[in-house]
Amino acid sequence: MSNFLKRNPGVSLEVKGYADELGLDDYNFKLSERRAKAVYDLLISSGIERSRLSYKGYGEDTSVDKSSQNARQFARRTSFEVK
Repeated sequence: MSNFLKRNPGVSLEVKGYADELGLDDYNFKLSERRAKAVYDLLISSGIERSRLSYKGYGEDTSVDKSSQNARQFARRTSFEVK
């Protein structure tokens, strides 16, 4: 993503963080925010201007089967929205 942003200086990006459904809602929201911020910080440290980036935690990803360990691992992620 860093290389893409360097080659496209007019593009901005939102880093979106998610968590699985296990645990308390408040904890999962904060976890998803920390996850997104970690990627945001990594992009800044790679030379991307802070003004081109934002991040947000979206809490639990309820689109996966919470009884499946593999599905829950998929929910623990960040994604990107190009703006």
